[in-house]
Amino acid sequence: MKKYIIVIILITALFVTGCRTGNTASDSNQNQPSVQGDGSAPEFIDGLIRDQYDGLEFSVEVLERKAILPGTVFQATVLVENKGDKTINYIQGSGSFTTPEALSVFSDSLQTILPEDHLGVMTMDFVTDELKPGDSLLFRFNVMTIAPDPDFATYTHDLFNEGTYIADMDLASLQDRFPSLTAVAPGSYTLKAYFLYTVPEEGGGEFDFMGGATGYAVAETVINVT
Repeated sequence: MKKYIIVIILITALFVTGCRTGNTASDSNQNQPSVQGDGSAPEFIDGLIRDQYDGLEFSVEVLERKAILPGTVFQATVLVENKGDKTINYIQGSGSFTTPEALSVFSDSLQTILPEDHLGVMTMDFVTDELKPGDSLLFRFNVMTIAPDPDFATYTHDLFNEGTYIADMDLASLQDRFPSLTAVAPGSYTLKAYFLYTVPEEGGGEFDFMGGATGYAVAETVINVT
């Protein structure tokens, strides 16, 4: 069962920033560095317990049937499965999000792309959700075989505000506007996925949305760019 919580702090912050189109909850949350793919370390896992819940199975795969070329976009499929006997909680984020904030992909050598549902106008509710025993989550993330760029998230928002999702553009078109973007060389690259969660206390403790996650799962795969 989903839990919808109005967070006064979040609402106040949104009014201060003007709630402009293209500014989403992802801009200020702890997952942002992983989604931008700006080459920085995934600091959002600092202080969290890896594999806190041993009933969780987590994987990331690239199921492309064609060669992955430099400067192109491919999709990474992330699967979370609760095969244990406990219910865990995670942050969904804005109620308008389809992709949970708790899930993200990261690479220090490839450019990950913000999910399209994290762009544009968002609702101002704050949603947490449960993953019960036997439940699973499956989402696909877009990744581009270009070098990570610190301004890529800004480019993504700007283009979306103009009606274009950046993952739908080819590199040549992007370079006409953003000449700093460069394709990676052929080779092998590592992509990691993260899932942040909380295991409620024995006896049914509530999810501490202000305290954030307590544990995380990580999975990785190797991408061969030809």
